[in-house]
Amino acid sequence: MPFYYERGWKLMDNILIQAKMKMNIIKLDVSAADEKSTEKLGTEIAASIREKIEESKNSSEQNDEKMMTKIMAKLKSGKKLSQKEESYLKQHDPELYIQYLRIRRMAETMASRLKHANSKEEVNDIIMQSISGISDKDQYKEYIVAALDEVAKEFKKSDNYRKLPSTSEEAEEKKKSLSNNDSFSEDNFDDDFDPMSWSPLQELVDTMPTFEAPA
Repeated sequence: MPFYYERGWKLMDNILIQAKMKMNIIKLDVSAADEKSTEKLGTEIAASIREKIEESKNSSEQNDEKMMTKIMAKLKSGKKLSQKEESYLKQHDPELYIQYLRIRRMAETMASRLKHANSKEEVNDIIMQSISGISDKDQYKEYIVAALDEVAKEFKKSDNYRKLPSTSEEAEEKKKSLSNNDSFSEDNFDDDFDPMSWSPLQELVDTMPTFEAPA
C-alpha cells in the first residue's frame, strides 16, 4: 500500500479514536434513551470519514494513472519530459527513469553530431548510423528511435540545416573555394612592407618632390 494511503488510514484511525472518546464523554451527559442515538451518530461519522478517504484514494489513483499515461505518450513520441514529469517518474518507476536518462543521452549525442555536419548528405548519414546502431534486443528501442527521430526532425527545421550544401562533394568544393580566396588575399599582400617601420611622417617625406641645387 502506498505510503500516502497508509498515512490516510492512520489519520482516519486517529480521528475515529478521538470521535469515540467524544462519544463516550457525550454518553455521560445523556439519558439511556439517547444513548442509541449517540452511538448511531458515531457510526455515521465513522462511515462518512471512511467514504471521504476512499474518495481521496480513488482520486489519487486516477491522477497517478493520468500522469503515467502522459509520460508514456511522451516517451513513445520521443519528446522530453518536463521537470515535474521526470520527478514523478523517478519516484514511481526508477527503472524506467534510468532508461529515460539513457535515451536522452543518446539523443543529445546525435544532436551534437548533427551540428558539426558539413552537408545535408552527412546529416542523413549520421541519422541512419545512429538508428541502425540500436540493437533489436534493446527493449526500449521503440523509445530510442522515437527520440532520435524527434531530434532529426527538429534539426532539419533549423537555419543551420538549410544553409548546408546538399552533398559532401559540394561541401568540399566550397571549402576549397574559401581556401583559394584566403591564398589570393595573402599573395596580394606587399611582402616588402614593414608595418613596424611605417609612420605617417615617413610617408609624407617619401611623396615630397626632390630639388637639385644649382651648380
